[in-house]
Amino acid sequence: MNGFIDMHCHILPGVDDGAKNLEKTREMLQMAYEEGIREIIVTPHYFATRKSASVEKIRQTILDVEKQMEEWKIGIKLYPGNEIYYRNGIEDILDEKQICTLAESKYVLVEFDPMTEYSYLRDGILKLDSYGYIPILAHTERYECLFEKKERLQRVKDHGGLIQVNASSFLGGMFDEMAKRAKYIMKNDLLDFIGTDAHSSGKRSPKIKDTASYLYKKLGEKKAEKILFHNPRTVLENGNL
Repeated sequence: MNGFIDMHCHILPGVDDGAKNLEKTREMLQMAYEEGIREIIVTPHYFATRKSASVEKIRQTILDVEKQMEEWKIGIKLYPGNEIYYRNGIEDILDEKQICTLAESKYVLVEFDPMTEYSYLRDGILKLDSYGYIPILAHTERYECLFEKKERLQRVKDHGGLIQVNASSFLGGMFDEMAKRAKYIMKNDLLDFIGTDAHSSGKRSPKIKDTASYLYKKLGEKKAEKILFHNPRTVLENGNL
C-alpha cells in the first residue's frame, strides 16, 4: 500500500517538540516513505500564548527539507500546516494569516486540552466554523468530555467539525482506553481522518501501514479508502467533504 497522505505530523526540524534536528527529520522521512506515505502536511504546534514558529519559518523550513530530500532520494511532498491549540480569539489570528491552515486550504487542525469542558470545545468548533474555517479535531480520542456522553461526538460533526484519530491509537490492546475510543469512533462511522501525529522515529513514529490494514479489514475497501485517501486529498485540493 502506497500513496498515503499524513495530515498530522511533527516532522520539521527544530520548530516544535517533534524532530529535534535535520538528521531526525531524515530518519522520520525515511520511515514514512517505507510506510507508503508520499505526502505530508506538516503540523508544528501553534500556541498563541508562547513562541511558535512563524508561517514564514514553516514555509522556509519546508523548502530547506525538500532540497535535502532530493539528495536523500526520498520522494515525499510536504505542505504547510499547524496544529493549533485553541483559545478564544484564535480565529482573528487565522484571518491575519499568522497561522497556517492545512495546505493553504479552509481546513484547520485544532486541539484542546484533553480535560477541557465540552462547552468550551463545542464553542470553539462553532466559532471556527462561523469564520469560514473547517475545524478538524486533532486526536479526538483524547478528549474526556466527548466520551462522558458519546452523543457529543456526533454533535462535533453537526457543528461543522471533522474527526481525526491517531493511527497508533487503533493498535492498542483490549484494555487500552485510547484504542477503545478510536474503535468506537470508527465503528460508529464518525471517523474522517487518521494521522500519525509523529514526533520522532521512535515511540511516536510516522507509521500508518498496520492501521491502514486494520481499517480495510474492519470497514471494507470503500470506507477505508475514503478515510485514508479521499478525505485527505480533498483537504489538499481545498474541496468539500
